[in-house]
Amino acid sequence: MLAGEFAVAAVLAALLAQERALAPGAAFGVAVALSMLVPGVFVAASFLIATLLAPGAATGLVHKVRALLSEAIEFNTAVLAMALPRRRPPPVVEVGAAVAGGGAARPLLLIHGIVCNYSIWRPWLERLRTAGFGPVHAVNLEPLFADIEAHAARVAQELRALQHDTNGARVSIIAHSMGGLVARAALRLLGPDCIRGIVTIASPHHGTRLARWFPWAPPLRQMSPDSPWLRSLNAAQEGRLPAPLTSIYSLEDNLVVPPRSARLAGAPAHELRGFGHLGILSSGRAIDAALAALAAG
Repeated sequence: MLAGEFAVAAVLAALLAQERALAPGAAFGVAVALSMLVPGVFVAASFLIATLLAPGAATGLVHKVRALLSEAIEFNTAVLAMALPRRRPPPVVEVGAAVAGGGAARPLLLIHGIVCNYSIWRPWLERLRTAGFGPVHAVNLEPLFADIEAHAARVAQELRALQHDTNGARVSIIAHSMGGLVARAALRLLGPDCIRGIVTIASPHHGTRLARWFPWAPPLRQMSPDSPWLRSLNAAQEGRLPAPLTSIYSLEDNLVVPPRSARLAGAPAHELRGFGHLGILSSGRAIDAALAALAAG
């Protein structure tokens, strides 16, 4: 069970036992069922809303069902990973991690999306190590709802430090969701002398219609399709990116609406099927495409 769900279940159990005069065991059983149902309802609702907002974005019932089921599993897995204590991250993401095998530095920065942390990259770490990347750092974008430009300034500092630590080697970036926009904003700050190439995964390069529902949050306002910030970024970069960029996305994405918003003119794109917004991160095909793009860059 998820750490968060366990806490919710405990609170619900106490309330049920008090208000409904249920035995503690029965109350906890009912609470567990309710707390485990919530993530599934959230995921199902996101797919329904995405379909209503962009009814012609994707076809194929099999792909949609697969994406929904895998997303429900991956949502729980991701929440659990992000809830675990972060005192002992995997060695590959520790600052100053040694290059595997003592070879030439191939620095890589991992950037997560909104309402996440670096733990979402755990399925990637061994593949990155095997592919010879190192040092590999992963940032946590904080505070949670900061402006994307503020996140980009923090990422630019991390990129400069990583380049300095590797004797001037240019840094590659893999970024998920909003992290792809943060990476592009950092590229606008630093240019190709620091950044070797970028791979974005499920990033709303042309915005997502869902963001219009949350105008109170600065980064979500910036991810709206009619955002002046996003129009400015695309006007400066689309079709003339100063560093190679590859986009990977799924036609069944439940949060980037429509999914093809993840494409950028003039940039290679890999279109997958049957994965949701978080589920794509555990896809071997997505990892293969990202590594191939970085190898070619």
